[in-house]
Amino acid sequence: MEHDTMARAARLAGLWMSLLLLALPALHATTVLVNSQNYEDVMAASVYAAANGDTLAFAITPAQAVFVTHYYTSVKTDPVVYLEGSKTILPNMATLLRQTGLRNLTVVQGQPVQEWVADQFPRKQAILVGGGYGQDALSLAPYAALTKSPLFFVDEPSRAGPVLDAIASRGYASTLIYGQVASQLTPEQTAKLPEPQTIDTGSRYTNNMEIVRRFEQIRPARQAMFVSGYSFEKSMVDASYPIVLVGRSSVPNDLADFLKKQNITSGVVFSGDSTDPSQQSSIVDGMASLRALYPELAVFIKFGEGYAGVNQALPLMVMPLPSPTVSLQVLNLSYNVGAKRFELRVANAGDFIYLSSGVFVSGVGSADSSQISLAPNQTTTVGIPLDASSAIVSGHIPAADVTVNYGEDAGLLDNVDTVSFTNIPLSTYSDNSTLTLVRVTYSSDQKAFQLQMQGDGWVSGTLRFVIQGRPVVLDLPLQEIHGAGIVQVKYLLSSDEEAYVNGLAADYFLRTGSRSDVLLREQRGQSPVAVSRPLALADNGAALPAGSPPWAMVCIGVVLVVGALVAVRYFLSRQDSFE
Repeated sequence: MEHDTMARAARLAGLWMSLLLLALPALHATTVLVNSQNYEDVMAASVYAAANGDTLAFAITPAQAVFVTHYYTSVKTDPVVYLEGSKTILPNMATLLRQTGLRNLTVVQGQPVQEWVADQFPRKQAILVGGGYGQDALSLAPYAALTKSPLFFVDEPSRAGPVLDAIASRGYASTLIYGQVASQLTPEQTAKLPEPQTIDTGSRYTNNMEIVRRFEQIRPARQAMFVSGYSFEKSMVDASYPIVLVGRSSVPNDLADFLKKQNITSGVVFSGDSTDPSQQSSIVDGMASLRALYPELAVFIKFGEGYAGVNQALPLMVMPLPSPTVSLQVLNLSYNVGAKRFELRVANAGDFIYLSSGVFVSGVGSADSSQISLAPNQTTTVGIPLDASSAIVSGHIPAADVTVNYGEDAGLLDNVDTVSFTNIPLSTYSDNSTLTLVRVTYSSDQKAFQLQMQGDGWVSGTLRFVIQGRPVVLDLPLQEIHGAGIVQVKYLLSSDEEAYVNGLAADYFLRTGSRSDVLLREQRGQSPVAVSRPLALADNGAALPAGSPPWAMVCIGVVLVVGALVAVRYFLSRQDSFE
């Protein structure tokens, strides 16, 4: 007991010291001052600053820009690196800095901030991330700083050429593609990248756990920064501590066990770190859920920023990060008498989401639907199996309560809508789709999983598997099949991962139907994955060795041709000759 108390006291003391270092800007350290409206520039600069132990400073309003300009130039001998983006917060900031009389001022103008940062790091690894996913960039930042790997952002995959060229031209040994952007790039695009690897599990939380695991393999840390991923504060990124993503009202089921396994026993939360920009709700609820699962976790909140010469702590300067828009409309509810299920009609008014729903009928009971995905602007009908025949009165069901859980991440549906319906009408809709799954393959040349389907109808769903300890969930795009067809979902695998996946059992969940917006037939099961490779070339682009089927066919063909020529010559020699 005494040992546990002393250990906890030691952790708290270390945490207090970390908070003190976070609250007070480092004295006589280099200041990296960013003047950009582009969050990508700020994130890239934060990685550079953390990698070198420098102090990061940025502003989100002109008044803040004037303040940091004067504050960080009060000691004329302190070095300042000024990075200016293409869209600035304060247009004349460079001029103001030059007028302060700084003796060690570096001004970077005219060159993209992200490329300048990249040129300061060794050519070991580049990291590619989607520009529209602020959570991904923030998750990566401490690992990027620790390994001195620059961040490159792709805002629109169809216009990724210049970014991919910037990586290829710098001669990196490898490229890490993180998050959803990995499935958005084409095989031709990824072929430009040196030794591409991916972390794309289908969930930003499991992606985050994977990058934390890699961080810990290099530098074990008992403390972490707990963040929502929706906003950024300048001291969040530190090469000594990983970042852990936490949901708004709850946390992933396995997060507490993961932290215990990684021996992370304490952490810092930032005041003003909103997990819902529209409601300005706090991360506190998510942390409360985490501590309920992990009571031993010591957590402190950073409320303000201390500045030398200022007699009070100032509020944290928090910059919002881009994130998907989550908006779901619950349209109507009916009860299918023949199928004994409720049919809930919903429409997605935002970005890509996941959802599940449940229904409760007094005197009958409750039931839940399967979790499904819904593309932007897509409307669908969700089936909730429940025999409520006994509740039918005069051609309808008097009342039912529906709960819909939804969110942008398959690992955590942290938005909840509850709707009470009355006079629920009866439905007799009958589906006549006939689709079945034939096999699952991975195409090495297309860099995609392919599900071969047989029958007629529409299909959507998910494919799940675990590759080298990393869970992956792939969403299958909505597609119509007639007779036979292939549903393809892009996913980049290295040659080692291809070998691992070959023969691996994958779990599939398919929703099929005769209408694109009514997919009420569900199929679940397992299918082994077969890796298919280009027939003409080996992995290294060279001709296949003798003994492989295509080369054997070529050899047989050559033998037959030579044999035919020999036979013709022989018969010609046997013919009569005339002089």
